[in-house]
Amino acid sequence: MKKILYFFLVFFGIFFVYNNFDNKSINYVSFNDTLNCYNYNQMIKEYLEKNNKLLNFNDLFINKNIRGLIKDIRNNRTIRYKNRDYYIKKDLRESDVLVISIGEEELSKYYDKYDLNNNYYFFNKMYNDVELLIKEINKYAKGEIFFLGYYNPTNYYDSKSDEFFFEIDSKLNNLMRNNNMNYISLYEIIKGNNYKSDEIHLNNAGNREIMNIIEVYLRKNT
Repeated sequence: MKKILYFFLVFFGIFFVYNNFDNKSINYVSFNDTLNCYNYNQMIKEYLEKNNKLLNFNDLFINKNIRGLIKDIRNNRTIRYKNRDYYIKKDLRESDVLVISIGEEELSKYYDKYDLNNNYYFFNKMYNDVELLIKEINKYAKGEIFFLGYYNPTNYYDSKSDEFFFEIDSKLNNLMRNNNMNYISLYEIIKGNNYKSDEIHLNNAGNREIMNIIEVYLRKNT
């Protein structure tokens, strides 16, 4: 009788754990350098809501440069929105999925399609800031992290610009991998699908590509 009772306790214990994991709700946080009226964040939010997987959603922490975001984290920036206070360190600690999209506007501002030496110089400075940012984020965030890479903000493509963005991708990919983060190569997404645009923001096709990559993770882990 004790063995039967033990079996049922184990069985229902496993079922309870599995059922809770299988129906896990997601605390989704996104750091951005701009706010698009409709982008991958909104697509992911709609996906999670549709599947009853959304616990909390926050894309309020916007900063136009990497150093500004580092400062926000160190100072525990607080935003009051709809009578609720959001603390950046608390949101990092409680995030299940964190998406980081910062640096593209910064790079676009200084990018010169005719002066690659200047681009390398500026990116090397940016890379040092990215390293510091990742260090700060790793102090608090323990969930799944996605870092969105950079892409050519102009229509001008040649072998040297390709080489430049290839090197950026390689360095950022290695940095994220060494810090147990996911890297999404936006340059390859845009270049590979002919999404050439003078605008520095992704178009709908690019946003869907990002959404699809993150959705694969969500399907496997929620």
